[in-house]
Amino acid sequence: MNTEDAPAITLDVDRQGSGAVVSIVGELEFGTAASLRTLMIDLAHEPVDPVIIDLAGIEFIDSTGLSLLVQAKQRFESQGRRFALRRPPHRVLRVLETSGLADLFTIEA
Repeated sequence: MNTEDAPAITLDVDRQGSGAVVSIVGELEFGTAASLRTLMIDLAHEPVDPVIIDLAGIEFIDSTGLSLLVQAKQRFESQGRRFALRRPPHRVLRVLETSGLADLFTIEA
């Protein structure tokens, strides 16, 4: 596969008080999910609360990306921390609704 054809993802963590906002730009799918998975594991070892995932820059999400968000939510909430999704684009919100996951998450406008 040509690297020009490879999906790209950019992750940015903004520490806000005791919490963290993770902004994702690009495609959250099988080929890029490892970056976010690693970041979520790292954040799980830090005292951040809440953890907000800003989806405004997401161009595409697949089942791997959805699964990763569910796993992250479960991990943080099992530790007593708040986890939310912020500003999902309409196409991502439709995927969440169609998959039945929209009601699982706290979604901020």
